[in-house]
Amino acid sequence: MIWTTTERGELRLTEKKMTTMEPPDRDEADLDYPDCLLVCPDFVLGTLSLTVTDLVEEALAPLNLRLRHYQLLRLLHFDGPRLQSRIGPVLGVDRTTVVALVDQLEKLKLAKRVRSPDDRRAYMIAATAKGKRLAIKATELVGKVEASMFAPLSVEEQNVVRKLSARLLSEPGILADVHARAVRR
Repeated sequence: MIWTTTERGELRLTEKKMTTMEPPDRDEADLDYPDCLLVCPDFVLGTLSLTVTDLVEEALAPLNLRLRHYQLLRLLHFDGPRLQSRIGPVLGVDRTTVVALVDQLEKLKLAKRVRSPDDRRAYMIAATAKGKRLAIKATELVGKVEASMFAPLSVEEQNVVRKLSARLLSEPGILADVHARAVRR
């Protein structure tokens, strides 16, 4: 079974016909996923999420970063300083986790808290010069992981996966709504 795109841009699982001239793409004995699971987005996306997390964390280990630290550093480096209260909804974590992440990055001198010029009760979180340098290194490492993850797909298919994933996360619907609700707890 393989994922194909219909004329309307929808993904569909279809049977791949093997010919005697065509070798299997991989050792199917190692990846014997039943079709009843491969057609379930909860199984496929959940399994991919766990695998992506493992791969990215393995790549970040030499930099002593975890996935959430990397995501926050990347956000601060590429998007600029941000109110601490606005970080949780973007990363999908609660306020307590944001405080812990910022505390850890601050301890490593990768980020700093500064009073907001608009509201002295609030803090802006900014990447330090050291944090920006590490964000660039980490982004390069994660980029290599992403390139290998997406290697089985054509560039067009990679763009479709990115575009559809971003839509599911950001456009109104149950996934975006539940994500937003979860970080407000």
